[in-house]
Amino acid sequence: MTNISLRPLRYFDALARQRHFGREAEACAISQPALSMQIKELEETLGGLLPNRSARQLSLTKLGEELTLRTRKHSALG
Repeated sequence: MTNISLRPLRYFDALARQRHFGREAEACAISQPALSMQIKELEETLGGLLPNRSARQLSLTKLGEELTLRTRKHSALG
């Protein structure tokens, strides 16, 4: 099993709530490129895309929805 640190999970949880990379980066007090890298690394670790990225709207993939439910259920991020 791969260990995932809490930081990228916190960032992803914020992204799932905000549904916007720019607002999430601001809320987490990091740059948008750094945030994108953290999400990308989390995707690589989990083996799939978490958000569907489009020019107008960000939505979660099935994997993203599952991760959101699991992280909130265990509420280690709160």
